[in-house]
Amino acid sequence: MNTKEIVTWVVCASLASVGLSACKDRKQDQAAAAAAARQMAPLSVSVMNLHKQDVDMESTWFGHLRGVQEANIKPEVTGKLLKQVYWDGSLCKEGEVLFEIDPESYTAALSQADAAVAVAQASVEQAKAADDQAAKDVERYEKLVDSGSISEKNYTDALHAHRRTQAALAVAMAAEQQAVAQQQIARINLKRCTIRAPFTGVASKANVSVGDLITAGGMTLTTMSSIDPIRVDFVVPGKQILAKLLAPTYRPDEGMVSPVKKFRIVLEDGTVYDHEGEVVAVDSYVNSSTGTVNFVGYLPNPELKLRSGSAVRVRAKTGVQKDVLLVPSRALVSSMNHRFIYIVGRDGTPYGIDVIPGEEVTLNMPNGDGKTVPMLMQMITGRVKPLEDSLKELGYEDPQETPVIIEGGQMAAIYAQANMGMRAAGIKQGFGTVNPHPFIYTHPTTTTPSVTAKQ
Repeated sequence: MNTKEIVTWVVCASLASVGLSACKDRKQDQAAAAAAARQMAPLSVSVMNLHKQDVDMESTWFGHLRGVQEANIKPEVTGKLLKQVYWDGSLCKEGEVLFEIDPESYTAALSQADAAVAVAQASVEQAKAADDQAAKDVERYEKLVDSGSISEKNYTDALHAHRRTQAALAVAMAAEQQAVAQQQIARINLKRCTIRAPFTGVASKANVSVGDLITAGGMTLTTMSSIDPIRVDFVVPGKQILAKLLAPTYRPDEGMVSPVKKFRIVLEDGTVYDHEGEVVAVDSYVNSSTGTVNFVGYLPNPELKLRSGSAVRVRAKTGVQKDVLLVPSRALVSSMNHRFIYIVGRDGTPYGIDVIPGEEVTLNMPNGDGKTVPMLMQMITGRVKPLEDSLKELGYEDPQETPVIIEGGQMAAIYAQANMGMRAAGIKQGFGTVNPHPFIYTHPTTTTPSVTAKQ
Protein backbone atom coordinates (compact mmCIF):
# COMPACT_ATOMS: atom_id res chain seq x y z
CA MET A 1 0.00 0.00 0.00
CA ASN A 2 1.43 3.42 -0.92
CA THR A 3 1.56 6.55 1.27
CA LYS A 4 -1.64 8.00 -0.21
CA GLU A 5 -3.57 4.87 0.67
CA ILE A 6 -2.08 4.88 4.18
CA VAL A 7 -3.16 8.45 4.76
CA THR A 8 -6.65 7.59 3.44
CA TRP A 9 -6.96 4.77 5.98
CA VAL A 10 -5.67 7.07 8.76
CA VAL A 11 -8.40 9.59 7.92
CA CYS A 12 -11.10 6.93 7.81
CA ALA A 13 -9.90 5.43 11.08
CA SER A 14 -9.76 8.83 12.78
CA LEU A 15 -13.27 9.71 11.62
CA ALA A 16 -14.52 6.40 12.86
CA SER A 17 -12.91 7.06 16.28
CA VAL A 18 -15.10 10.14 16.79
CA GLY A 19 -18.25 8.47 15.58
CA LEU A 20 -18.44 10.07 12.09
CA SER A 21 -19.18 8.11 8.95
CA ALA A 22 -17.19 9.16 5.89
CA CYS A 23 -18.46 6.23 3.85
CA LYS A 24 -21.97 5.16 3.03
CA ASP A 25 -21.97 1.84 4.78
CA ARG A 26 -20.13 1.53 8.13
CA LYS A 27 -19.96 -2.25 8.02
CA GLN A 28 -18.53 -2.18 4.51
CA ASP A 29 -15.92 0.38 5.65
CA GLN A 30 -14.90 -1.77 8.59
CA ALA A 31 -14.57 -4.83 6.43
CA ALA A 32 -12.53 -2.95 3.84
CA ALA A 33 -10.28 -1.48 6.53
CA ALA A 34 -9.77 -4.89 8.11
CA ALA A 35 -8.84 -6.37 4.77
CA ALA A 36 -6.37 -3.54 4.12
CA ALA A 37 -4.84 -3.98 7.56
CA ARG A 38 -4.20 -7.63 6.85
CA GLN A 39 -2.39 -6.66 3.67
CA MET A 40 -0.10 -4.10 5.38
CA ALA A 41 3.56 -5.16 5.57
CA PRO A 42 5.13 -4.60 9.02
CA LEU A 43 6.86 -1.21 9.31
CA SER A 44 10.64 -1.57 9.67
CA VAL A 45 11.94 0.49 12.61
CA SER A 46 15.13 0.76 14.69
CA VAL A 47 14.67 0.32 18.42
CA MET A 48 16.68 0.66 21.60
CA ASN A 49 15.56 -0.19 25.11
CA LEU A 50 14.66 2.67 27.42
CA HIS A 51 17.61 3.42 29.67
CA LYS A 52 17.54 4.19 33.39
CA GLN A 53 20.51 5.38 35.44
CA ASP A 54 21.91 8.07 37.76
CA VAL A 55 23.16 11.05 35.74
CA ASP A 56 25.82 13.55 36.73
CA MET A 57 24.38 16.99 36.04
CA GLU A 58 26.71 19.49 34.41
CA SER A 59 26.39 23.23 33.94
CA THR A 60 28.29 25.49 31.59
CA TRP A 61 29.05 29.17 32.13
CA PHE A 62 30.97 31.73 30.14
CA GLY A 63 34.22 33.18 31.44
CA HIS A 64 37.60 34.57 30.50
CA LEU A 65 41.20 34.02 31.51
CA ARG A 66 43.45 36.53 33.22
CA GLY A 67 46.59 36.47 35.29
CA VAL A 68 46.39 35.78 38.98
CA GLN A 69 48.74 38.77 39.14
CA GLU A 70 48.66 41.51 36.51
CA ALA A 71 50.64 44.74 36.41
CA ASN A 72 51.24 47.74 34.19
CA ILE A 73 54.99 48.33 34.29
CA LYS A 74 55.64 52.09 34.51
CA PRO A 75 58.90 54.01 35.09
CA GLU A 76 59.49 55.48 38.55
CA VAL A 77 62.31 57.78 37.40
CA THR A 78 62.82 60.08 34.42
CA GLY A 79 65.55 59.41 31.90
CA LYS A 80 66.59 58.03 28.54
CA LEU A 81 65.83 54.35 27.87
CA LEU A 82 69.18 52.62 27.31
CA LYS A 83 68.13 49.01 26.82
CA GLN A 84 65.19 46.60 26.54
CA VAL A 85 66.52 43.38 28.01
CA TYR A 86 63.61 40.92 27.57
CA TRP A 87 62.04 39.62 24.34
CA ASP A 88 58.50 40.81 23.60
CA GLY A 89 55.98 38.23 24.81
CA SER A 90 58.52 36.11 26.67
CA LEU A 91 58.21 34.47 30.06
CA CYS A 92 60.16 36.48 32.63
CA LYS A 93 61.06 35.28 36.09
CA GLU A 94 60.58 37.41 39.18
CA GLY A 95 63.48 39.87 39.51
CA GLU A 96 64.58 39.49 35.90
CA VAL A 97 65.65 42.78 34.23
CA LEU A 98 63.15 44.20 31.73
CA PHE A 99 64.50 47.70 30.94
CA GLU A 100 67.49 49.87 31.80
CA ILE A 101 67.28 53.68 32.07
CA ASP A 102 70.38 55.91 31.77
CA PRO A 103 71.72 56.02 35.38
CA GLU A 104 74.34 58.77 34.89
CA SER A 105 72.46 61.61 36.58
CA TYR A 106 71.28 59.33 39.38
CA THR A 107 74.83 58.07 40.00
CA ALA A 108 75.95 61.68 40.36
CA ALA A 109 73.05 62.42 42.68
CA LEU A 110 74.03 59.49 44.87
CA SER A 111 77.64 60.69 45.02
CA GLN A 112 76.43 64.13 46.04
CA ALA A 113 74.22 62.57 48.71
CA ASP A 114 77.16 60.50 49.97
CA ALA A 115 79.22 63.70 50.34
CA ALA A 116 76.39 65.45 52.17
CA VAL A 117 76.20 62.55 54.60
CA ALA A 118 79.93 62.77 55.24
CA VAL A 119 79.68 66.53 55.96
CA ALA A 120 76.72 65.95 58.28
CA GLN A 121 78.56 63.21 60.13
CA ALA A 122 81.57 65.51 60.62
CA SER A 123 79.29 68.21 61.99
CA VAL A 124 77.85 65.73 64.44
CA GLU A 125 81.32 64.75 65.65
CA GLN A 126 82.24 68.42 66.07
CA ALA A 127 79.04 69.11 68.01
CA LYS A 128 79.66 66.08 70.21
CA ALA A 129 83.15 67.33 71.08
CA ALA A 130 81.83 70.80 72.00
CA ASP A 131 79.09 69.24 74.09
CA ASP A 132 81.55 66.99 75.91
CA GLN A 133 83.73 69.99 76.76
CA ALA A 134 80.74 71.97 78.00
CA ALA A 135 79.63 69.05 80.17
CA LYS A 136 83.09 68.80 81.76
CA ASP A 137 83.09 72.58 82.45
CA VAL A 138 79.77 72.31 84.28
CA GLU A 139 81.08 69.42 86.36
CA ARG A 140 84.27 71.32 87.33
CA TYR A 141 82.47 74.61 88.07
CA GLU A 142 79.99 72.80 90.28
CA LYS A 143 82.80 71.70 92.63
CA LEU A 144 84.42 75.14 92.60
CA VAL A 145 81.26 77.06 93.36
CA ASP A 146 80.65 74.85 96.41
CA SER A 147 84.08 75.72 97.77
CA GLY A 148 83.62 79.41 96.96
CA SER A 149 86.50 79.51 94.46
CA ILE A 150 84.27 80.92 91.67
CA SER A 151 81.13 82.95 91.63
CA GLU A 152 77.64 81.61 91.12
CA LYS A 153 77.50 83.54 87.83
CA ASN A 154 80.43 81.59 86.38
CA TYR A 155 78.65 78.33 87.18
CA THR A 156 75.40 79.57 85.65
CA ASP A 157 77.22 80.64 82.46
CA ALA A 158 78.72 77.15 82.19
CA LEU A 159 75.27 75.56 82.46
CA HIS A 160 73.91 77.77 79.68
CA ALA A 161 76.89 76.99 77.47
CA HIS A 162 76.25 73.26 77.94
CA ARG A 163 72.63 73.64 76.93
CA ARG A 164 73.70 75.48 73.75
CA THR A 165 76.11 72.69 72.82
CA GLN A 166 73.37 70.09 73.44
CA ALA A 167 71.05 71.99 71.10
CA ALA A 168 73.80 72.29 68.49
CA LEU A 169 74.41 68.53 68.73
CA ALA A 170 70.71 67.82 68.25
CA VAL A 171 70.67 70.06 65.15
CA ALA A 172 73.76 68.34 63.76
CA MET A 173 72.27 64.88 64.32
CA ALA A 174 69.00 65.92 62.65
CA ALA A 175 70.97 67.24 59.69
CA GLU A 176 72.79 63.92 59.52
CA GLN A 177 69.49 62.00 59.47
CA GLN A 178 68.21 64.25 56.69
CA ALA A 179 71.37 63.71 54.68
CA VAL A 180 71.11 59.94 55.17
CA ALA A 181 67.47 60.04 54.00
CA GLN A 182 68.49 61.96 50.88
CA GLN A 183 71.23 59.42 50.33
CA GLN A 184 68.68 56.60 50.58
CA ILE A 185 66.39 58.35 48.07
CA ALA A 186 69.31 58.79 45.67
CA ARG A 187 70.21 55.11 46.07
CA ILE A 188 66.58 54.06 45.43
CA ASN A 189 66.34 56.27 42.34
CA LEU A 190 69.55 54.78 40.99
CA LYS A 191 68.17 51.28 41.63
CA ARG A 192 64.95 52.22 39.80
CA CYS A 193 66.96 52.86 36.65
CA THR A 194 66.92 49.06 36.34
CA ILE A 195 63.31 47.93 35.90
CA ARG A 196 62.73 44.32 36.97
CA ALA A 197 59.82 41.86 36.73
CA PRO A 198 57.70 42.10 39.91
CA PHE A 199 56.64 38.44 39.58
CA THR A 200 57.04 35.51 37.22
CA GLY A 201 54.87 35.92 34.16
CA VAL A 202 54.61 36.88 30.51
CA ALA A 203 55.72 40.39 29.54
CA SER A 204 53.85 41.79 26.55
CA LYS A 205 55.21 43.85 23.66
CA ALA A 206 57.08 46.96 24.80
CA ASN A 207 55.39 50.31 24.18
CA VAL A 208 58.68 52.26 24.04
CA SER A 209 61.91 52.11 22.08
CA VAL A 210 65.55 52.45 23.08
CA GLY A 211 66.48 56.14 23.11
CA ASP A 212 63.04 57.37 24.16
CA LEU A 213 62.91 59.88 27.02
CA ILE A 214 60.54 58.44 29.57
CA THR A 215 59.13 60.22 32.58
CA ALA A 216 58.37 58.96 36.06
CA GLY A 217 54.79 57.74 36.29
CA GLY A 218 54.32 58.27 32.55
CA MET A 219 53.18 55.81 29.90
CA THR A 220 53.10 52.07 30.50
CA LEU A 221 56.32 50.46 29.27
CA THR A 222 54.79 46.98 29.11
CA THR A 223 52.24 44.81 30.91
CA MET A 224 52.90 41.59 32.78
CA SER A 225 50.57 38.74 33.61
CA SER A 226 51.32 35.69 35.73
CA ILE A 227 50.50 32.53 33.86
CA ASP A 228 50.85 29.46 36.11
CA PRO A 229 48.40 29.10 37.67
CA ILE A 230 46.09 31.22 35.55
CA ARG A 231 42.90 32.84 36.80
CA VAL A 232 39.42 32.14 35.43
CA ASP A 233 36.65 34.70 36.00
CA PHE A 234 33.12 33.45 35.28
CA VAL A 235 29.55 34.18 36.32
CA VAL A 236 26.89 31.82 37.68
CA PRO A 237 23.13 32.55 37.71
CA GLY A 238 21.94 33.65 41.12
CA LYS A 239 19.21 30.98 41.16
CA GLN A 240 21.88 28.27 41.22
CA ILE A 241 23.43 29.90 44.27
CA LEU A 242 19.99 30.09 45.91
CA ALA A 243 19.41 26.41 45.16
CA LYS A 244 22.69 25.63 46.91
CA LEU A 245 21.69 27.64 49.98
CA LEU A 246 18.30 25.94 50.18
CA ALA A 247 19.67 22.43 49.64
CA PRO A 248 19.38 20.20 52.72
CA THR A 249 23.04 19.20 52.30
CA TYR A 250 24.32 22.78 52.67
CA ARG A 251 26.38 23.43 55.80
CA PRO A 252 27.41 27.06 56.52
CA ASP A 253 30.58 25.95 58.29
CA GLU A 254 31.93 24.40 55.08
CA GLY A 255 33.15 27.75 53.77
CA MET A 256 32.13 29.61 50.63
CA VAL A 257 28.72 29.00 49.07
CA SER A 258 29.31 27.52 45.65
CA PRO A 259 27.48 25.04 43.39
CA VAL A 260 30.88 23.93 42.15
CA LYS A 261 34.31 23.33 43.69
CA LYS A 262 36.16 21.80 40.73
CA PHE A 263 35.73 22.62 37.05
CA ARG A 264 37.16 22.22 33.59
CA ILE A 265 37.28 24.70 30.74
CA VAL A 266 36.35 24.34 27.08
CA LEU A 267 38.56 26.40 24.79
CA GLU A 268 37.37 28.45 21.83
CA ASP A 269 38.14 25.60 19.40
CA GLY A 270 35.89 23.25 21.40
CA THR A 271 38.65 21.21 23.04
CA VAL A 272 38.49 20.43 26.74
CA TYR A 273 41.60 21.60 28.61
CA ASP A 274 43.63 18.83 30.23
CA HIS A 275 43.85 20.15 33.79
CA GLU A 276 41.11 20.65 36.36
CA GLY A 277 40.62 24.01 38.07
CA GLU A 278 39.41 24.94 41.53
CA VAL A 279 37.10 27.75 42.68
CA VAL A 280 38.92 30.05 45.11
CA ALA A 281 36.49 32.95 45.58
CA VAL A 282 32.78 33.80 45.24
CA ASP A 283 31.22 37.25 45.42
CA SER A 284 28.98 37.86 48.42
CA TYR A 285 26.18 39.44 46.38
CA VAL A 286 24.04 38.92 43.28
CA ASN A 287 24.49 41.55 40.58
CA SER A 288 21.18 43.43 40.40
CA SER A 289 21.61 44.12 36.66
CA THR A 290 22.50 40.62 35.45
CA GLY A 291 21.20 38.38 38.24
CA THR A 292 24.55 36.60 38.37
CA VAL A 293 27.31 36.01 40.90
CA ASN A 294 31.00 36.44 40.06
CA PHE A 295 33.29 33.45 40.57
CA VAL A 296 37.07 33.21 40.54
CA GLY A 297 38.97 30.00 39.90
CA TYR A 298 42.62 29.03 39.54
CA LEU A 299 43.73 26.65 36.82
CA PRO A 300 47.14 24.91 36.51
CA ASN A 301 48.98 25.94 33.35
CA PRO A 302 52.33 24.09 33.49
CA GLU A 303 52.68 23.84 29.71
CA LEU A 304 51.91 27.60 29.39
CA LYS A 305 49.24 26.88 26.75
CA LEU A 306 46.72 29.36 28.15
CA ARG A 307 46.96 33.13 27.81
CA SER A 308 45.30 36.00 29.61
CA GLY A 309 42.28 37.46 27.82
CA SER A 310 41.04 34.25 26.18
CA ALA A 311 37.30 33.51 26.27
CA VAL A 312 36.38 30.08 27.65
CA ARG A 313 33.40 28.04 28.75
CA VAL A 314 33.52 26.71 32.30
CA ARG A 315 32.00 23.28 32.72
CA ALA A 316 31.35 21.65 36.08
CA LYS A 317 29.37 18.93 37.80
CA THR A 318 26.61 20.54 39.86
CA GLY A 319 24.73 17.51 41.15
CA VAL A 320 23.35 14.03 40.48
CA GLN A 321 19.85 13.05 39.32
CA LYS A 322 18.79 9.60 40.48
CA ASP A 323 17.06 6.97 38.33
CA VAL A 324 16.66 9.13 35.23
CA LEU A 325 14.84 7.66 32.20
CA LEU A 326 16.69 8.38 28.95
CA VAL A 327 16.29 7.84 25.24
CA PRO A 328 18.46 8.98 22.33
CA SER A 329 17.52 12.55 21.46
CA ARG A 330 16.49 11.57 17.94
CA ALA A 331 13.77 9.28 19.35
CA LEU A 332 11.49 12.22 20.22
CA VAL A 333 8.75 13.05 17.71
CA SER A 334 7.08 16.50 17.72
CA SER A 335 3.36 16.94 17.20
CA MET A 336 1.11 19.91 18.06
CA ASN A 337 3.68 21.44 20.44
CA HIS A 338 4.03 18.12 22.25
CA ARG A 339 6.89 15.60 22.26
CA PHE A 340 6.24 11.88 22.02
CA ILE A 341 8.20 8.66 22.22
CA TYR A 342 6.86 5.61 20.39
CA ILE A 343 7.37 2.16 21.81
CA VAL A 344 6.74 -1.29 20.40
CA GLY A 345 3.87 -2.85 22.35
CA ARG A 346 3.60 -6.46 23.35
CA ASP A 347 1.26 -6.95 20.39
CA GLY A 348 3.87 -5.64 17.94
CA THR A 349 2.12 -2.34 17.25
CA PRO A 350 3.50 1.12 18.08
CA TYR A 351 2.12 3.22 20.94
CA GLY A 352 2.81 6.89 21.57
CA ILE A 353 3.46 8.40 25.01
CA ASP A 354 3.40 12.14 25.61
CA VAL A 355 6.61 13.11 27.42
CA ILE A 356 8.33 16.19 28.78
CA PRO A 357 11.95 16.43 27.62
CA GLY A 358 14.59 17.37 30.18
CA GLU A 359 18.28 18.06 29.72
CA GLU A 360 20.46 16.49 27.08
CA VAL A 361 23.59 14.63 28.18
CA THR A 362 26.25 12.69 26.31
CA LEU A 363 26.65 9.16 27.70
CA ASN A 364 28.45 6.00 26.64
CA MET A 365 25.62 3.72 25.55
CA PRO A 366 25.45 0.18 24.13
CA ASN A 367 25.09 0.21 20.36
CA GLY A 368 23.13 -2.29 18.31
CA ASP A 369 26.35 -3.82 16.98
CA GLY A 370 27.58 -4.84 20.43
CA LYS A 371 29.84 -1.84 20.93
CA THR A 372 29.59 1.14 23.29
CA VAL A 373 29.58 4.61 21.76
CA PRO A 374 28.96 8.17 23.03
CA MET A 375 25.33 9.11 22.37
CA LEU A 376 23.36 12.30 22.88
CA MET A 377 20.66 11.18 25.30
CA GLN A 378 17.48 12.99 26.34
CA MET A 379 16.04 12.87 29.85
CA ILE A 380 12.27 12.34 29.74
CA THR A 381 9.32 12.27 32.13
CA GLY A 382 5.63 11.56 31.48
CA ARG A 383 3.42 14.55 30.77
CA VAL A 384 -0.01 13.04 31.61
CA LYS A 385 1.14 10.55 34.26
CA PRO A 386 4.41 9.07 35.50
CA LEU A 387 6.16 7.39 32.59
CA GLU A 388 6.58 4.15 34.52
CA ASP A 389 2.78 3.93 34.97
CA SER A 390 2.18 4.34 31.23
CA LEU A 391 4.69 1.59 30.51
CA LYS A 392 3.07 -0.77 33.01
CA GLU A 393 -0.28 -0.28 31.27
CA LEU A 394 1.41 -1.48 28.09
CA GLY A 395 2.83 -4.55 29.80
CA TYR A 396 6.34 -3.39 30.72
CA GLU A 397 6.94 -3.70 34.46
CA ASP A 398 10.64 -2.93 34.03
CA PRO A 399 11.12 0.30 32.05
CA GLN A 400 14.47 -0.91 30.75
CA GLU A 401 12.73 -3.75 28.88
CA THR A 402 10.74 -1.23 26.81
CA PRO A 403 11.78 -1.04 23.13
CA VAL A 404 11.68 2.60 22.04
CA ILE A 405 11.51 3.42 18.33
CA ILE A 406 14.54 5.55 17.46
CA GLU A 407 14.38 5.60 13.66
CA GLY A 408 11.07 5.37 11.85
CA GLY A 409 9.25 7.29 14.55
CA GLN A 410 7.37 9.62 12.18
CA MET A 411 5.83 6.71 10.28
CA ALA A 412 5.27 4.83 13.55
CA ALA A 413 3.25 7.84 14.73
CA ILE A 414 0.95 7.43 11.70
CA TYR A 415 0.61 3.72 12.40
CA ALA A 416 -0.14 4.39 16.09
CA GLN A 417 -2.81 6.98 15.24
CA ALA A 418 -4.38 4.69 12.68
CA ASN A 419 -4.37 1.74 15.07
CA MET A 420 -6.05 3.84 17.74
CA GLY A 421 -8.75 5.01 15.34
CA MET A 422 -9.44 1.60 13.88
CA ARG A 423 -9.66 -0.03 17.29
CA ALA A 424 -12.07 2.66 18.36
CA ALA A 425 -14.10 1.77 15.26
CA GLY A 426 -14.23 -1.88 16.36
CA ILE A 427 -11.49 -3.24 14.10
CA LYS A 428 -9.56 -5.26 16.65
CA GLN A 429 -6.72 -6.32 14.40
CA GLY A 430 -5.79 -2.68 13.97
CA PHE A 431 -3.91 -1.03 11.15
CA GLY A 432 -0.48 -2.61 11.16
CA THR A 433 2.51 -3.81 13.14
CA VAL A 434 6.21 -2.93 13.20
CA ASN A 435 9.31 -4.99 12.59
CA PRO A 436 11.97 -3.81 15.11
CA HIS A 437 15.72 -3.92 14.40
CA PRO A 438 18.57 -2.97 16.76
CA PHE A 439 19.43 0.73 16.59
CA ILE A 440 22.93 1.42 15.21
CA TYR A 441 24.14 4.87 16.20
CA THR A 442 25.68 7.12 13.57
CA HIS A 443 27.26 10.44 14.43
CA PRO A 444 25.31 13.40 13.05
CA THR A 445 27.01 15.39 10.30
CA THR A 446 26.45 18.87 8.93
CA THR A 447 28.21 18.37 5.62
CA THR A 448 27.23 16.60 2.42
CA PRO A 449 29.81 14.19 1.00
CA SER A 450 31.36 15.49 -2.20
CA VAL A 451 30.42 13.65 -5.39
CA THR A 452 33.82 14.33 -6.91
CA ALA A 453 35.84 13.55 -3.77
CA LYS A 454 36.33 9.90 -4.79
CA GLN A 455 37.27 10.70 -8.35
